[in-house]
Amino acid sequence: MRKSIATIVLTLLLTITLAAQNDFKEAQRLVSDGDYAAAVVYIRKAVRANQDDAKTLALASQIYLELDLADSAVMYGRRAFDEDNSNSDYLRVYSRALIDAGKASEAVPMLRARMKKKDEVGTSLLLTDALLAADSVSQAEIVATAAKAKHAKNAEAWLALGNLYFDYKPQPVLELAIQNFEEATKLDNNLIQAHFNLAQSYWKMANRESDKDLGNELFKRSLQAWNTVTDLDPKNARAWFEQGKIFYLAKRYTDAKFALGKYRELRPVGTGNPLASWYLGNAYYELRQCDSAQQHLKDAAAQIDSVRNKASLIMARCLFFAKDFPGSVVRFTEAKNANLLEPTDFWYYGAALVVAGDTAQAIATMDQASRLDPKNCGLMFKYAVLLNSKGQNAASSRIYNQRLEHCKDSLEARIYALIGNNFYADSLVDSASFYYAKAVTTEPTNLYFLSRQAEIYNVRGDVANANAMFTKIYEMGKDRVGEDRIQAERASVRLAAICLQDKNYACVIENAKRATALNPKSLSAWIYLGVGNQGAGNKEEACRGYREALKLDPSSKVARDNMKSLDCP
Repeated sequence: MRKSIATIVLTLLLTITLAAQNDFKEAQRLVSDGDYAAAVVYIRKAVRANQDDAKTLALASQIYLELDLADSAVMYGRRAFDEDNSNSDYLRVYSRALIDAGKASEAVPMLRARMKKKDEVGTSLLLTDALLAADSVSQAEIVATAAKAKHAKNAEAWLALGNLYFDYKPQPVLELAIQNFEEATKLDNNLIQAHFNLAQSYWKMANRESDKDLGNELFKRSLQAWNTVTDLDPKNARAWFEQGKIFYLAKRYTDAKFALGKYRELRPVGTGNPLASWYLGNAYYELRQCDSAQQHLKDAAAQIDSVRNKASLIMARCLFFAKDFPGSVVRFTEAKNANLLEPTDFWYYGAALVVAGDTAQAIATMDQASRLDPKNCGLMFKYAVLLNSKGQNAASSRIYNQRLEHCKDSLEARIYALIGNNFYADSLVDSASFYYAKAVTTEPTNLYFLSRQAEIYNVRGDVANANAMFTKIYEMGKDRVGEDRIQAERASVRLAAICLQDKNYACVIENAKRATALNPKSLSAWIYLGVGNQGAGNKEEACRGYREALKLDPSSKVARDNMKSLDCP
C-alpha cells in the first residue's frame, strides 16, 4: 500500500527532529567536555533544524561566547530570551553576551527588572558586572553589597563584591578584591571564576609593586591561582590565555609557549582571542623557533590589522636569525616601506643584504644604521670591517672613529691599529703611524701593534729602528704561544728580508732559521733560508730550503726557479 503524503511528511519531520535532538545532545556533550570548537559544528546544525527552540539558542549563545564570537552570542542569546523571557537562565546567557560585546547598558534594565521579580544571587552578580561595565560604579556597589548581605553563604555574592573592587573606578582596590575572591573560594572551592579573578588580581598587584621580593611573591600567587583554575578545568581556554599572556609579559617564553599552545588547541585560529596568535608567535620568536613563529605571526596578521606590518617585521628578524637571508630581505623591505624598522633592524637588514649579494644597498642601509644606532658596538665594528673589505678605507676609518666615540671597551687599541692599516693601505704613512702609536700606547706589549710600528720605520727607510723593533718582537714572542709566537716568526722573516737588502746572507740565514724553528710550516722562512744559503754559496742547504718550501706550496715559482738555477737534485 502506498503511503499517504501526510505520513511521508510526518516521517520526514520526525527524522529531522530526531537529527536535531542528536545534534543538540552532541553539542551539549562537547560543551561539558570543554570542547567548544567542536561543539559549534553540531549547534549550528541543531539551530538550523530547530530555529525557535530557546534551549538550543541559549546553548548556541553560550558556545559562541566561549569562542569569543560575541556578536553571534548576542544574536542567539536575544533569540532565546525572546522565545522565553521568563527563564532566568536565558536572561543570564543573553546578558553575559551583551556585557562581553560591550553592550552592558542594554543588559542593565533587563537584569533590574528580573531582580524586582526575584532576588537571585546569580542575577545580582551579572547586574554588578553590567553596571561596572557601564561605568555605574556607585550603583554596582549598592547591588553587590546588598547581595553579600542577603546571601552571605553564597560564593557568588562574594564574587560579585570582588568584581566590584577589581573594576572599581577610578582605581581598582585590589586588596579588597582579593579578600572577597578568597572568601568565595572558601565557600565554594569549585567556583572557577573566583580563582580566575584571584589570579588576575595578584598579577595586577605584582605589576604595581615596587618591592621586588614582594612583587615576585604576588606573581607566584598569581600563577598558583592559574594552576588551580587549570586543575579544576583543564579545558578552560581563557585561563590558558591569561596565563600565557602573563608568562609572555614576564619574558618566560617557554612557559608562555606551552600555555598559549594549550589555548590554541582549545581555540583554533578563527575562534577565541586573536591576540593569542600574536603572543604565541612572539614567544616562539624570542626562543628563535622561527618556523613556528612565522605560522602564528601569519595567523595574527590575518586576524588583526594593527599588527600586520609589525608581524612582517618580526618575521623578517626570524628569517634573519634562521639564516634565510633572501626571505629576510623581502620582509625587511616591506617593514621599511611601512616605516617600521627600528635602529637595530637596519643592521640586520644590511647584513641580510650583504649575504643576499646586494652589497651597495647593504652599505647604504648600514650607513643609515650607523647614524641611528651608533652605540651598537658589535655591529659598528662589523660594518667598518665590511667597508674595509670593499676597499672603502676612508669610510671604514670614519665608522671606526664613530665607534671609538661611543664604545669604550677592550677593542679600543685594536681599532686604532685597524684605522692605521686603512691609512697604510692608502699610502698615508704619517696618519698610519699616528694611529699605530696610539695602539701601542694603549697596549704596549701587543706584538702585532709593535710590528705595525716596525713596518712604518721600514717604509721610511729607518733601518736601525726597524731592526730594533723587529728584534724586540722576536725576543718577546719566541717563548710564547699563539698569536705572539706567530708575530715572533713574522718578525724573524721581516728581519731576514731587511738583511737580504744589504746582501748580509749570514743574517738572512740566522733569521730564517729562527723563523723555521718557531714555525716549520712557514713558506717564507724556508724560501729565505734557501735564498740566504744560495747567496752564501751553500748549494746543498739552499736546495734543502727550496725543497721544504715546495712541500708547503708546490706552485711556488721562486722556489722552483731557484732550484732550477742551482740544478738541485
